[in-house]
Amino acid sequence: MNAQELRTICGKFATGITVITTSNQGKPFGFTANSFTSVSLDPPVVLFCLKKESSTNQAFQESKVFAINILSENQEDISNAFANPKNSQKERFDMVKLLTNKVPVFSDTLGYLLGEIIQVHDVGDHFVYYGKVTKGQAFEGNPLLYAKGGYQRLR
Repeated sequence: MNAQELRTICGKFATGITVITTSNQGKPFGFTANSFTSVSLDPPVVLFCLKKESSTNQAFQESKVFAINILSENQEDISNAFANPKNSQKERFDMVKLLTNKVPVFSDTLGYLLGEIIQVHDVGDHFVYYGKVTKGQAFEGNPLLYAKGGYQRLR
């Protein structure tokens, strides 16, 4: 199976959109991801994936902490800003309001999870990060979804 076939088939599966952030040497870093999932409830462990070619990997691997910001249906612009490789980290973070926290947590999301990276695996063209969740909070609203090559909404 080639990459395009896999992308087409997996594109039929709707996923939520997150922006995963960290702070390294006093600077915020973040990227848009739909490759996030819960792995274990006891202990609470999640995973997310990041392309190997991303310069953001260094920040995550050095800081060993993360926040997963679960985007709401009104946050397409934030998703796009953090997905665009032409945007600097400063340009990305200028778009969002942050809660007071060591790791960047966005206000006005559906929820967030904070945690510590416990393992990193080199798999294909991505690094897979496993993290133990230490804190989180959920808020009301509908998720921003992605399927069929574009954003989708619950009806």
